[in-house]
Amino acid sequence: MTETTRREVLVRGGAGLAALGLGGSFLFGRQGLGGVDSAQAASGEPIKVGFVHALTGVLSITETSISQGAQLAVQQINAAGGINGRPIKPIVEDYASDFTVAVQKATKLLVADKVSIVIGGYTSASRVAMIPTFQKRKGLLFYGTYYEGLECDNNTFYGGAVPNQFLLDYVPWIMKNLGKSFYIVGSDYIYPRTVSAIVQKLVKAAGGKIVADRYFPLGTTDFGSTIADIKANKPDVVFSNLVGDSTPAFYKQFAAAGFTPENLPIAATVTTEVEAKAMGPKYAAGHYMTATYFQSLKNPANIAYVKAFKKRYGVGQVTHMPQVGTYNAVQLFAAAAAKAPDLSVASLAKALVGARYSQSPEGQAIVMGTNHHCNHPSYVGQANKLGQYDIVATFKPRAADPFPAQIVPASKRPTCPTPLKG
Repeated sequence: MTETTRREVLVRGGAGLAALGLGGSFLFGRQGLGGVDSAQAASGEPIKVGFVHALTGVLSITETSISQGAQLAVQQINAAGGINGRPIKPIVEDYASDFTVAVQKATKLLVADKVSIVIGGYTSASRVAMIPTFQKRKGLLFYGTYYEGLECDNNTFYGGAVPNQFLLDYVPWIMKNLGKSFYIVGSDYIYPRTVSAIVQKLVKAAGGKIVADRYFPLGTTDFGSTIADIKANKPDVVFSNLVGDSTPAFYKQFAAAGFTPENLPIAATVTTEVEAKAMGPKYAAGHYMTATYFQSLKNPANIAYVKAFKKRYGVGQVTHMPQVGTYNAVQLFAAAAAKAPDLSVASLAKALVGARYSQSPEGQAIVMGTNHHCNHPSYVGQANKLGQYDIVATFKPRAADPFPAQIVPASKRPTCPTPLKG
């Protein structure tokens, strides 16, 4: 990805930062929905669904397993008879960790392959880069990863959590249990910057202190100067929004510098089980992560999901939150398609509002709200020596609010999408 393109994506990320008084404007698509794929409408024909993930490049450490979760859902749906007797035909595209390629792949799926819906994306930069394509081409994007919120779009559905579902509980928990001075590190794109801005507001409002706020290009693996700065500033906690290959590198160098969870804990939002596995469990052990899902959840649906995932991809593989959010997205699409009168974009969009999947590994039925988001519980996990998370705090499910009052002034709250009429 060129530096110019990266800057353009980050500028679009100002949509989220606008709500925090940091410039930009809300991303809120008003384009209409429509279009019918006559080939898919034929009885008994496979239903084509597009998938876009980074299967190569710096983000593949996480996105490969997300894609696997999506394909497990396809396999299960097809094994159960498909959607009203019609199997899903997945068309999988690799955007190679390059957001400009993500746009090209989305366009190919909508135009050449004539799909009505694409499930995918991981970083917010990939989502924001693709959304205009779905608005222009009148297709649907189902984004399965938790993200920074501050967005609503008629052509986009969101399977992951937004900050009112994880940060509003996580930050107070950190301040009560770990300390009140934060050193924030993150990869340099939309999600880390917006989450950092939200965390800063919450910390300062509660009487805490932000010691520093540092960002690094995706793929950065040298954190020597930053770790030296952390030593000099002596924060109570390091709040990490690092993504991809940067996460294992940071944790390893952090430990090599003599830091431990006892003398300086890391509280992360993106260090899932897959990153813990990649770095080696000993480097993650003792540090913290917030999530709406952990592999260690003991509910029957999750036990069945983990068993099925390991059976298909190997006993050494792990499950994690973005993967499950995308797995849920496929299941929710199937539930909506089964009740939609046809597979036009307008009909699918209307059917998705209110769609439920009762066997979510998160342990609850997921209900699509009129703002195109889902309800979620949240947890705080502490990594153990096996690379899993022991749950140390549980918070009740919250309805998604992309523009929570604690973060967005009432004067800046837009009206979110509502179900289509007809």
